Amino acid sequence: MAEDKDALNKQLLDVIFCMKQEGMVDDHFIYVYSLRENTEDPFFLVALIPEFCSQAREVINQLTHALNNPLLVSCDTMKEYVYKVKGSALSLGASRMAQAFSHFQCAIDNASQEQCIIALNQAKHEFTSLEEKLHVIVQGYNVPEIQKANLCLLM
Repeated sequence: MAEDKDALNKQLLDVIFCMKQEGMVDDHFIYVYSLRENTEDPFFLVALIPEFCSQAREVINQLTHALNNPLLVSCDTMKEYVYKVKGSALSLGASRMAQAFSHFQCAIDNASQEQCIIALNQAKHEFTSLEEKLHVIVQGYNVPEIQKANLCLLM
């Protein structure tokens, strides 16, 4: 059972290392991942990931709606949406996604709908790429053999 846990931990660390090598995440993500060892909840990250993805997806949908209806939504409102998801991305350590939203913020400051659309599409791409990798991490925590071991995953 310990060998399974060690193998799973190695696989998850390999995924995280690849994400870091790609610039998708930074050292803060590794810190957040390490919190599972310092909290009483080894599933801390697994609980955080779906919440992050859900909120980011919601904000991206709001931004898409705002760009499709520019007369109904102000630039200040769009900036608030961008700040929200950018802050969440930085809190998780999702550096490339945060950078994409920084570019979106600049496009809003330039008051260019064309730049905003390009920036939103880039932000969507970064979110989708990140979400796929985060899904791999969550699935790693859902291995039945590990769950049977009294939920002592990765401790």
